[in-house]
Amino acid sequence: MALAGASLVAAFVLTTLAVKDAARQKIASDLERTLGSFQRRARISQERIRDVAEARAKDRSFREMSLSVNSQDAQAGLGDETAEADGIREARYVIDSADTDAFGGELPWAFFNASRRLVYTRAAPKQLGDKPLELPLLDAALNTGPRSALWSPAQLRALPFTFIRQDDLREGDLLLVHAQPAYGTSHEVPVGVVLSGQWVTDVLLKEPDSGSQMVDTQVHFAVRAEDGTMATQLPLETRLDGPDMEAGQAHDVYLGDTLYLVREGPLSGLTDKSPPLGQVFVLRDFDVEIKPILQRFQLWLMPTAVGIVLFALAAAFFLARGLASPLVELEAAAGRVRLGDLTVEVPVRGTDEVGRVAQSFNEMVSGLRQRDQIKGLFKRYLAPQVVDELLKNPEKAAPGGERKLLTVLFSDLVGFTSMSEQLSPEELVALLNTYFEQATGVLTLHGATLDKFIGDAIMCFWNAPLPLEDHAARACLTALDLLAVVDRLSPVFEARGLPRLDCRIGINTGHAVAGNLGSSAAQDYTVIGDTVNLASRLEGAAKVYGTRTLVAEDTLLAARGVVLARELDLLRVKGKQQPVRVFELVGTADTVPAPHLAHFAEGLALYRSQRFTEARAAFLASPEDPPSQRFAARCDTLLVTPPPQDWDGVFTLDSK
Repeated sequence: MALAGASLVAAFVLTTLAVKDAARQKIASDLERTLGSFQRRARISQERIRDVAEARAKDRSFREMSLSVNSQDAQAGLGDETAEADGIREARYVIDSADTDAFGGELPWAFFNASRRLVYTRAAPKQLGDKPLELPLLDAALNTGPRSALWSPAQLRALPFTFIRQDDLREGDLLLVHAQPAYGTSHEVPVGVVLSGQWVTDVLLKEPDSGSQMVDTQVHFAVRAEDGTMATQLPLETRLDGPDMEAGQAHDVYLGDTLYLVREGPLSGLTDKSPPLGQVFVLRDFDVEIKPILQRFQLWLMPTAVGIVLFALAAAFFLARGLASPLVELEAAAGRVRLGDLTVEVPVRGTDEVGRVAQSFNEMVSGLRQRDQIKGLFKRYLAPQVVDELLKNPEKAAPGGERKLLTVLFSDLVGFTSMSEQLSPEELVALLNTYFEQATGVLTLHGATLDKFIGDAIMCFWNAPLPLEDHAARACLTALDLLAVVDRLSPVFEARGLPRLDCRIGINTGHAVAGNLGSSAAQDYTVIGDTVNLASRLEGAAKVYGTRTLVAEDTLLAARGVVLARELDLLRVKGKQQPVRVFELVGTADTVPAPHLAHFAEGLALYRSQRFTEARAAFLASPEDPPSQRFAARCDTLLVTPPPQDWDGVFTLDSK
């Protein structure tokens, strides 16, 4: 049923879109023809105005008057508005006695002589021009011949003479103005210009005759002048206000809530060489025209929709029969997997969609088996990156290992033995869990791989199984954060009457083997090698120097200045011949060094130079610093029993 409904909706949508597109193309084509008809009508209107003006200009008396007012401007009275000579009075008499209906009855018109001085204007007959007017339309008529233009009410008000009385101005309309040159007997040089006009709504936007090709009650017109003013048939509240459209194409325009399809074109002048007067827009209400068409198509669509539904039902029936059997098998297999049976496998029949689903199901179950094995192997790991890495690369779960450059950290609580004597086993476990909870959070934060808990001790390492370029720096920062955890918890334990806790940490960087050690039944992901042993020895040796941390030189070199440390000694631990330069972590790199660090460095240099008396004095300058006190005691011993001549300053630790 869903398929049938979807097919029905798709058919309806596609049909509606097709109908709208066809209707749009038809209306766009009609708009093109209508636009052409309007442009021809505008040309005919301009020619009619031109012919009337030209016929009046050819009148004998009018032509003689034109020659008279051009003979001498001063004698005609045009240079002085207060004194009217015989020439201008004669000109007025000729104009007033003429049949002015030839110019359009009450329509506006005016006459200018060849010097572009106003001789007569119907709107103000007594107004005369005392100087030539700078009017582009007059210049064009005198120089190139008849010319037309569209003037808005604002342009009419800005004219230097009265062409239309203020009361006769029509807001929201345009005046189609024609400038017709008048010629004398030579017919070569104009003797003046007749300027006449008609309102666009009267001559272009009026309802056409019933026999006109432009009769279409659904068509609206708008004419726009160069200054953006428009004359339109549309209601004022939905006027077309300067749409930004590409000429020659139909566009959608919303006027209010009504969608119009609009075609734009130029409103040409009298000749093809004349500049356009403005723009004309032809509009049709798209929604009104498309609704009847859509209703007819919707009636046709009903039987088609019924056929689609019946076809969809039949197709669904046969598809269901073909899919039912393998889908039932997949459902049963999924139920067994849900109950934990990962040995299930469904048969794959064919390479169609159902066959590919069955194949994907089998691959999924196989992957679940591998992940289950890995999760069982590493379910005790607290470092999630180990499990994630082995899930991505299951082959690494096999017994064996690889030699890698690692950083190893050992941490041990100080005073835990004394504490365990005062607590029950349950209380001791709760205390350890509190510490381990925060400690493992620090390890996870710095990307450490937790190897194991050894009583109250922690062993962890970096750069396996995931590669970490800054593994040494991470280990040093982890050590500082572990010390901060102990500092936070110690006051809590002391408040309960327990001994104060402290922590010793040893860190070393070097090559070791990391991998799965054990049998096929039981394995442990760990690291082994001399690097690991030295890290453990350094943790124990921190007690000898009275420090909380002891870090090998290789670790600090690899940390690249992330932390601040001080050199303590050249140490040879039990079982190793080569001494190791060891350091104490002081803080992060931005830590301000305490004064006793400089005293210790001075004393260490004197100590290695066998200037034990001076070294002792430098060490005793920091009585609060345990390493300084221990080296001062060494100096006392060496002053009593001087070292051999081949003494190299190495301190040998025979115990752990």
